[in-house]
Parts: sequence; structure tokens; C-alpha cells
Amino acid sequence: MSRRSAVTAGVIVAAALAVETWLLVGRRSGEAAYQPPAAVVVPSLEAAGADAITQTFVPGADGLAGVSFVPLLAAGRPRAPIDLRLEVEGSDVPEAQRQLRPDELVDGVPFWWDLPRIERAAARVFTLRIAVPAAAPGEGLRVAVGPPEYRWGQLRVGPRGQWGDLMFATRASQVHVLDTLRVLRRPLPWPLRTDGALVIGLLLMNLAAAIVIGHLAGAGTGNGAAVADSPGP
Repeated sequence: MSRRSAVTAGVIVAAALAVETWLLVGRRSGEAAYQPPAAVVVPSLEAAGADAITQTFVPGADGLAGVSFVPLLAAGRPRAPIDLRLEVEGSDVPEAQRQLRPDELVDGVPFWWDLPRIERAAARVFTLRIAVPAAAPGEGLRVAVGPPEYRWGQLRVGPRGQWGDLMFATRASQVHVLDTLRVLRRPLPWPLRTDGALVIGLLLMNLAAAIVIGHLAGAGTGNGAAVADSPGP
């Protein structure tokens, strides 16, 4: 292999390793969210008494570990505890429940609810329910909503569908390709399930690719030289 071919193969392999590393541990994906611009955010109808605010959403990653919403308290702070509930389609049992004190909320600041991690969350329909059952009308909670642009869910207040979608975000523990590969490798014997085995496998594949690229580059160079050295007609 010529020096030029070796350099070309090395550059290609280095670029491939950089892309693979970014895909494995750098790129985050699958965390459901709806974050509209501030200019289009408005207060929702009030959650009070029997009327709860609900928003459905669909995570794209497993390991759902947190969900947030944005309370809007300009019209007043709730005078009763806030009940949070997370439900999942196909189950009659809530995935998580929590009761908040009104003083735990800050106007316009996302409130993060840390959840017990839900391993199999991807592609399932979840419902975040925000209720203030002990509040009278005018003493409940309003939250930030935006235009109806979150196409995987629906906003409701009580039994009625509402214009818009809840401004929310989620956190998940399996947002990198490496996280998914770790789960898939769990049944394998040690050391095949370790990250070290994955790194060695990637290095071997890239080394094999470098050898093939170098061989092809060398063959091309050799053919070019042979054509150049051949006598003319």
C-alpha cells in the first residue's frame, strides 16, 4: 500500500469512528416534548374541581424518567394541593402519582416531576393528568399551552377536548444508541455484554474497512501507473 493510500484510508476510518461515536453517545433522541415559542404561549383553561387538565404524549425512547409542565400563576396560586397522575394506554393502574403543595410551583418555570423509571415506554401512549380536586372555580391552576402542533397527543380539560397542546418536556434514560445496545446485550455472557466488547468490535470492523479501502486505493493507483507507463500507439 502506498503512503498516499494509507493516509486516505486512515482519514476515512477516523471520520467513520467520529460519526459512530457521535451516534452512539452524542446524539439524543426520543424524548417527547412540545416547546412552542414564548410569543404563542397562552394560559390553559383552569384545572379545578372535577375538571382536570390532561395531555397525551408518545415517547420515542425507553426509560421514561421525568416529565415537566409550566405553571402560570399570574391569576393567582392554587389554594389546594395539586394532584399529578401519569397513566398509560391499556392499563387501569396509574404508572405514577404525586401530590404537590401550591408553594412548590413557580410562575413560568417548568416543574419537573421525577418518575420511577419506566423501561418500556417507547411508542406507548401516556397521559399526564393535572388536577386540583379541592379547588373551587377561580382557585385552581392554569398551565402553559401553545398552538395545536404536537401531533402525537391531545389536550383536554375535563371531558372536553381543547384547542392547543400542553407545553411539556420529558427525560429518558435510553436516549442514545449505546443505551439501547446495552439493553439488547444483557442476555449475552460476560464479556460480550460489556462496552469494551462493543468498542473492540467497532475497531475490528473499521480496521477491516481500512484494509479493503487501502487495497482498492492501491489497486486504483497501480492501474493508473500501468496505464501511464504503457507505450503509446
